[in-house]
Amino acid sequence: MSAEAGSGRVEGFWGTLIGRRGDRVPTHVPDVVLGLNDKVPSGRAFALASQQIGLQSIYFLLPGIAAAAFGGTQLDATNLLCLSLMGLALYAALQGLTRGPFGSGYPIVAAPSATLLAPMLLAASQGATLGQVAAMVVITGLVAMLFSPLTRRLTALLPTEVTGVVVFMVGASLLPAMMTLVHVDPASPRDALPGSLVAFGAFAVMVAVAVRRSRFAPYAVLIGAAVGTVVSLALGMAPDGAHDLLVSAPWFALPRPAAVPDFHFDRGQLLGFLLTLVPTLASTVGVLVAFQRATDGGWTRADPGPIRRGILAHGLAVALTGAVGALPGGASASCAALSIATRSFARGIAWAGSAVLFLLAFCPKAVALFILVPAPVQAAMLLYVAGFMMAQGCAMVVLRSLDTRRTVVAGLGLTAGLAVLTAPRFFATAMPPLAAPLAMAALVAFLANLVTLPLVKRVQRFEQRFWSGMGDELQDSAHAIGGAWGLRPETVRKMHHALAELGDLLAGRGLSSMTVTATQLEEAVALTITFRGQPLPKPARRPALDDIEAGGDAMEAVSLWLALRETTSHSTRSTAEGQELRIEFRD
Repeated sequence: MSAEAGSGRVEGFWGTLIGRRGDRVPTHVPDVVLGLNDKVPSGRAFALASQQIGLQSIYFLLPGIAAAAFGGTQLDATNLLCLSLMGLALYAALQGLTRGPFGSGYPIVAAPSATLLAPMLLAASQGATLGQVAAMVVITGLVAMLFSPLTRRLTALLPTEVTGVVVFMVGASLLPAMMTLVHVDPASPRDALPGSLVAFGAFAVMVAVAVRRSRFAPYAVLIGAAVGTVVSLALGMAPDGAHDLLVSAPWFALPRPAAVPDFHFDRGQLLGFLLTLVPTLASTVGVLVAFQRATDGGWTRADPGPIRRGILAHGLAVALTGAVGALPGGASASCAALSIATRSFARGIAWAGSAVLFLLAFCPKAVALFILVPAPVQAAMLLYVAGFMMAQGCAMVVLRSLDTRRTVVAGLGLTAGLAVLTAPRFFATAMPPLAAPLAMAALVAFLANLVTLPLVKRVQRFEQRFWSGMGDELQDSAHAIGGAWGLRPETVRKMHHALAELGDLLAGRGLSSMTVTATQLEEAVALTITFRGQPLPKPARRPALDDIEAGGDAMEAVSLWLALRETTSHSTRSTAEGQELRIEFRD
């Protein structure tokens, strides 16, 4: 093989992996207020960005908690938050790039990662330094980048029952830190009563504002935190040294690296960080797909190119933020939901928000206000975040019908994680690498899924004759298969629709029956339809009224388009038994 040919193949591989030529061109969406490429006036951009920053600020206390866990002062916590804000600005800037190998091209906004905070707190409790944690965060970011070529395999390796278990345990892992903030001590339970009452009162305000679904609902946590702060200050629960911090914090200062990565760390602690990739990558892919669906009127399936580059941008931002000892960010699902709800997708909004966060990072006095949140209010915010994540995890676990295999995967993962949470000292002594609830739950659920995955394949075959009651029979068959295999109701509906359209098409040819073979693999269902006669025409791309009126092959092409429009893929071939059409659905 010549050098030119080899070079061409390499360039073709990398072009497919990170190039943009193969990206789908989005079609028009009628109800979008601001499209991806729309220019936004500065005033409007900053106004829309302020809403995003309001949601992001819910998590601004997390870097302060991380700094305190490593024995840092309040000035250290302020500096760490400044670094984290720069990391958030970098994250959005990388994701918004429209050229080069990095960036999805979508206005993805990040928030300080509660997922990464859990292993950071555990490592701190086990004696790790901030420099050692910084090194583990850098490695985690680099490993995340290695997953970018495996976009199509992530859904099989990380199904919703596995990611749901991990998301649940991320929330559960924050509960010990919450209890510490309210000073829970069995020896003197009364001492924790005032702080607990303030914490649960602030939490109640957050819930009350959120469930009313008013225009203030997106700011429920901020409102509850404000009320809790006022009550805490009135009861004398201000953080020690609050006045000194506000006086000593400068109006302007360059953020300094909090730590230099130290790669001489306990390898067992690294496992807890690497296992956070399970929920992090699942969440990142979910946010990217949500943006694709919302900004493309012709969307039918995920476009892998932007997702690959989005994962690369995520990993790079995590690694660079970790390199200065800060808490990295992760794609914010709540900010994505806000963009979708307001139908405002212009990249200029994310750029405006990044500019605000970047400038704020150079004003420690303003940032210090987030550090000086009273401990009971921090506990309330952690409780809200933990509860939200645990509820989200439960929803992910039951997103698909739980058959026996999926129940075993989720049940084993949750049991293992909760066992570590209830007996941390035993696991810290017996198996230190798995002493984190998140690490144990993720590993057990991942292995349970991996081991049982080959056992999932199932096949059902039936003969469908064409008669007046064919529609009802096909519906019964689709629901019977879906119930036996635990398929999503939407997948069952798509199967029935495709089979009904194909049945009508073949019946119109004068055929008497077709043979359907349904095969289930993890995350996918394939239907193979075998019939006698001539091959099917190519499905129409955009059916027109003239095709319907023309009849014949043109009409068949329209009918075939109706049958295949919700499939993930399809193919045809001629066999000794006749013609074969294979269609596939993602589940």
